[in-house]
Amino acid sequence: MGKAGGGGGGSSAYNSDAVTLQSASSAATGVDPYIEVEYTSASSTGETVTTTTTVSGAQSKTLRLKRDTVGIHTVQCKISHPIAVNNPASSDTRDNDPIWTDQVEFSALSAVNLTRSNLNYEITKDYSRGRHKTETVNLFVQPMTLAGSATNENMTRNIHVYPPEEDITVKITMSGSAGESFNGNKGGQGGLSIFTYTLLKNTEYTFKLGCTVEPTSSIGRGGAGAYFYEGGRLLVACGGGGASGWNSGSNGGAGGGAGVQGQSGSGRGGGQGGRKVNTGELTASGSFNIAEGFSGAGTPGGKVESCTVGTYWRNQGIAPCEFMGTGRFRNINGIEVPSTNVSVNRGYKADTENYGYRHNGGNSTTQINGTFVGGGGSGSYGGASCSSLTSGGGGGSGYTNGSVNLLFGQAGGNENSQASALIELLTSDNEKWVNVVRGV
Repeated sequence: MGKAGGGGGGSSAYNSDAVTLQSASSAATGVDPYIEVEYTSASSTGETVTTTTTVSGAQSKTLRLKRDTVGIHTVQCKISHPIAVNNPASSDTRDNDPIWTDQVEFSALSAVNLTRSNLNYEITKDYSRGRHKTETVNLFVQPMTLAGSATNENMTRNIHVYPPEEDITVKITMSGSAGESFNGNKGGQGGLSIFTYTLLKNTEYTFKLGCTVEPTSSIGRGGAGAYFYEGGRLLVACGGGGASGWNSGSNGGAGGGAGVQGQSGSGRGGGQGGRKVNTGELTASGSFNIAEGFSGAGTPGGKVESCTVGTYWRNQGIAPCEFMGTGRFRNINGIEVPSTNVSVNRGYKADTENYGYRHNGGNSTTQINGTFVGGGGSGSYGGASCSSLTSGGGGGSGYTNGSVNLLFGQAGGNENSQASALIELLTSDNEKWVNVVRGV
């Protein structure tokens, strides 16, 4: 369950006029419950708010709480008995202090909250027509957490999300994966971006989240990037970190968040970071290797497409950035995936011909004991690989096309081998946090 946003400090109090215990909760049943209300901020209007909390099951294994006001609340149980021996003392006396359970949260939802703020996701593969996972998350209750799969399916795995009932404004925290670490050296961290955006009802948004496994960003285990599409158009990319070299001091460079260049690997001849791309200036074509303008050591990285092409849709005359209309998701051969929603306006185009050039980190030619090291991380532009065992690979660069409200982007931030995305409902608490980030 998602955590409640923090408020300002305050005091605790019990107000019998504001809270009423009902049914199966009186002292006559042998249980004497109470409600403690913590005020995190003072009311500017001074209005009295009456809340009724119904407690049931206090004498059973399952405690049930019901509240008639919407919100996220904290619950903790106290277990005690006048002659219980909870903590044996060193003397003949016994300590019978009560036992307190951990604090947990429960959400009181209105009928509207239960049916709104829903976000659906579908997991498909570019080449498959079989049934794949679909699920709904109510963002009022908890955020949606997405991550790259720790298998070799990352190139073709798609995570499509869409709100089925209304437009939803969300805050997304997204990051590329870290590069591999070798022989005590550190792979570069994946780049981090935080942004807000309004997801349109029944419109397809797709995350491509990689992982540092084979096949990964590059030969030499550079980190995989994270990519966020509206239809077929790339809105945000986060670069993966470069893999480390083998000899001491050959760490990988960090990947860049949106608008941030990838960092170069350390050591003599470290791979260059992916080049910086200004907002909205990513060109259409993709490549796995761009030697033009490259003057560093190692193997240069490539460049992602600004919109998905897809062989099937290209043959149908559909432009890369164009929406195809409502219908089920279609694989690379144009065959519908039956588990997907027929009402979604589709724009992402499946392709295994070149994978959208997303795995564009520079391939390493440096190996030891049959293991390649120092690969470049992928991103909008991939980082270059190392030139020797004494150097690390460069991180991939990040990008935004300018459509999202970018709050924060940095080089590094994710030490994990999986690229990830966290989708949260934009609330007043988020907006307070947003203002702080904007001031960074």
